[in-house]
Amino acid sequence: MQNRLGFLDALRGMAVIWMVIFHFCYDLKNFGFITWDFRSGFWYGFPRVIAFTFLLCVGLSLHYGHIAQFKKKSFLTRAAKLFIASLVISAATYVAFPNAWIYFGTLHCIFVGSVLGLWFVYHRKIAIALMVLIMIAQYILGFDIEWVSANITKQYSMDFIPIYPWFWVILLGIVIAPYLADLRELRKFRSPPFLKWLGLHSLKIYLIHQPVIFASLWLVQYFLR
Repeated sequence: MQNRLGFLDALRGMAVIWMVIFHFCYDLKNFGFITWDFRSGFWYGFPRVIAFTFLLCVGLSLHYGHIAQFKKKSFLTRAAKLFIASLVISAATYVAFPNAWIYFGTLHCIFVGSVLGLWFVYHRKIAIALMVLIMIAQYILGFDIEWVSANITKQYSMDFIPIYPWFWVILLGIVIAPYLADLRELRKFRSPPFLKWLGLHSLKIYLIHQPVIFASLWLVQYFLR
């Protein structure tokens, strides 16, 4: 199991690095240091790749952590941390950015997706069926994130990751987890220590990196006046 989780730590650690890079660049634009377009092209797709990676890790973690036996204490502890962290993010952004506060962002989706996804760890066929249905609804029938934003909520948010349709990514992680574990290269893979550390502390980094970046850029802007 330890070797099996090596690639997962590395994947989550890479997602943390990408997240910090994106938020640093996004804040550079907000402070007027750059004029890049974040509404199209690479900088539009990049955060969606990051969200995809985090949610895929959620599905993988659910399988590897609970397929042999449901670990009630660790699951509830992690769920409680995610729930509290989600409330903190919502409250802080509501105070700082009332017109774009985060009411259902990445952490909220991870929390709800973890709670819902646990059942599917033990019902893989249903997980596959639901994943396919969501993907059909999103990519063929047009019930995508834009549809959710237009018909379910009118409130703009700087980080909106609704459980539908993003839940299919968590289901994907649950579905492919046993196949990845069977790959010899991944069984033997050991995460570089730095990526492993980032993966193990991803929630803490998620909570503190933006205030640190924001405060640092504010100071730079202040002294450059």
